[in-house]
Parts: sequence; C-alpha cells; structure tokens
Amino acid sequence: MRTIGAVSAFALVACSSAPERSTPIADSTAPAISAIPTLPKVGPVETDSGPPVRLDSAEQGTRLVMDPKPGDQINALQPPVLQTTDGRRLEFRGSAVTTDSAYFVGDVVLPLEGTALPLEGTLTISYCRAGEKLCRTAKRAVRIGV
Repeated sequence: MRTIGAVSAFALVACSSAPERSTPIADSTAPAISAIPTLPKVGPVETDSGPPVRLDSAEQGTRLVMDPKPGDQINALQPPVLQTTDGRRLEFRGSAVTTDSAYFVGDVVLPLEGTALPLEGTLTISYCRAGEKLCRTAKRAVRIGV
C-alpha cells in the first residue's frame, strides 16, 4: 500500500509543474484565416417539394399515384412514405423496379380504403431528377380529399 501511495504522490507532483510554453499564444486581434475554401454561390435556391401526387379513383378503388416528370426516377430503396397526422405510416409501392432494384418502373401507388380519406400528413420522397446521379429527399405537407 505504501508503494501505491508513494507512486500516486509522485504522479501528482509531476503533473502539477507545468512545462514552459515554447509556442507563442495566438493573437486574438488578428483576423481568422480558414483553410476551408468558401463555396461559390451558384444562384437562387430552389424550393423542391418533389413530384406531384394525384388522387386516382377507378373500379379497383381509390389510390394515390406519384406523377414524376419524364426522366425523373423514384428511389425504390427508400419508397415514398406518407406519415399521417393520426400516426399512420403509409408506404407507396411500385409494380416493378429497375434491374439494379434502385428505382421504380411504372406507377408508384398507395392504395386507399374508402374510409381512409381525408388524409393529412407529411409526404417524404427520395427521387432523382432526369440526368442526375444523386437522389434528393423532399418533404411536404399534404391534404388529400379534404
């Protein structure tokens, strides 16, 4: 026990004596210089709420259909989701996907029961615009059948 106490006391004494500072303290009045370059401003920021959704009523029933622009692709790895205000999580489905299973092909739909309307909530969708290699995520509030 005496050895541990002596070692502890020695360690405390060794830590308490601060070494002399060999590097000067930075001048706080000098302007700050950053190694991170400033990104250029390319133009006005676009608000992007994603592809529109339409309410489709047919003999098979009522459904919500994603209606992307020609060339846009909806991400199948993160399917569109409608989070309703009453806590339900409704996921859109596609009839087919691309060979790499990354994007939906054809209609991307959310079948609805007759009692499901009206719907209010937040729609989250991940999609790629025509010619883009990186998908973007868009969120927006929706009110359907109100």
